[in-house]
This record gives sequence, structure tokens and C-alpha cells, in this order.
Amino acid sequence: MHVWQRLWRRMRGRAARQSWGLAPDGAGWVLLGLSRQGADLCRVQAMASLTPPPGWPLADAAWLGQALTEAPRPGGWSRHRLAMSLPDRELVTGHMDCPAEWPPEAWPAEVQLEVAGALNLPPEEVHFDFAARGLGDEAVRQLHWVGCARALVADHQQSIRASQAWHLACVEPEIDAAQRAAQALRGGLPSLLHQAPQDWQFHLGSGRDTDPPDAADRHAADQVARLREALATPAGPRLVASGLALKGWS
Repeated sequence: MHVWQRLWRRMRGRAARQSWGLAPDGAGWVLLGLSRQGADLCRVQAMASLTPPPGWPLADAAWLGQALTEAPRPGGWSRHRLAMSLPDRELVTGHMDCPAEWPPEAWPAEVQLEVAGALNLPPEEVHFDFAARGLGDEAVRQLHWVGCARALVADHQQSIRASQAWHLACVEPEIDAAQRAAQALRGGLPSLLHQAPQDWQFHLGSGRDTDPPDAADRHAADQVARLREALATPAGPRLVASGLALKGWS
């Protein structure tokens, strides 16, 4: 069984000085690199807008490999890790209640079936991830899940591999990456209004992965609403790309 968690693995290992994210921006993409400025601070080091050739089909990502080849990137001969987000239109999300007697090792199979049903695909043709949340009733837990077609991720992997400079290390939804960046952004979301993206700084360690927000929590719901407003601005894709780059140090 293939779970999306294997693709979303954390980019651990050497303490890299740079980390990179690739986020959707309309018909194109934003490539953004962060550079460490000490033990607990990083800043935007490089940023590029990647756009398809005129008239290129929106669903065809084959152009991306060439664009990444020509984009700014770290030095060295090895392929560099790249975290990528997918737009909401390419994802399905949902939640399901599971009785306490279901062992955790049974959850992936149940979620995989839910995602496959939502996409109308065979279970082996989907990627997915999920997080468990208690409902206050010890007899029931709720699994929040997200997924997409396996072929979609494979297409992006192939395009990025064609650049011969990058390899796809992880994939996650835009909202998750944006939440990570917003938590770590120096000055918080209000700074998006008076700072250019190239001047952004982020506190390392303050934007670690969190559980999905509880829709019943009014404060959390307000935070998500403000975050979605930020994503609708021109700075939104750059915020997402920053969150993806931060994942390399989370």
C-alpha cells in the first residue's frame, strides 16, 4: 500500500543553508529559496516566476523542467531537494469518524478507500495523507484526510526530474504550507501589506507542522479565514513557497 505520507516525508539530514519551495501561481509557478541567517532566522534569498510558453495547455506540466533548468538554483553537481504544493482544485479533502476499536494500523486502508471513492479511482492510483483528531468522546476519533491522483504527482516528478538539477522531495496542500509560513513570518500576516516578499524573514522553529484546525474552534476558523484572504493576494503564492521551503528545516 502506498500512502502519501511516504511522499510527504520530512526533509531531514544535513543542516542545509538553503531550502527551496515551488508553489502554483495562476498558470505558472513561483520558485523561492530561503537562506539561513543564523540558528533561528532565515530570509528570502532568491525568487523567480516560472511561466509556460504562450498557448501551452494548463494541464500539461512538461514545460516546467526547462523552466527550472533556467531558474536560479543552488550550486553543486547533485540534485537539490524541492518541496512543492498543489492547488486546491487538484485535491480532495474530507474527514471520517472511526470507532476507538479500530487500531491505528487500520486507518491508512480506510482513508485510502475514502480518497479513492472521492476521486473515482482505484485505491492503488491515489496518494493521500491524514491526521487524527479526538472528538471529546473517547469512543470516536476523526480522521482528516487529503489526497490526489497518483498520476498527477508522477507527472510533476517527471517534469522536475527533467531539469537535471532538482528532485521532488515532498508535496503538500497550499493551505498547510501557507499556515507554516504565516506562523514563522517575522511581523506576522500584517507584514504582507508593507513588506516586499524579498524582504521577508522567518523564525525557524516557530512554524512547525500543526494539527489541522478544528472547524468548531472559532479562533482557529478566524485564523484560516485571514490566511485564505492572504492567499488571494499577489503575495499569496510567495507565502506558500516560503512555507514549503521552511519544511526543509521543520
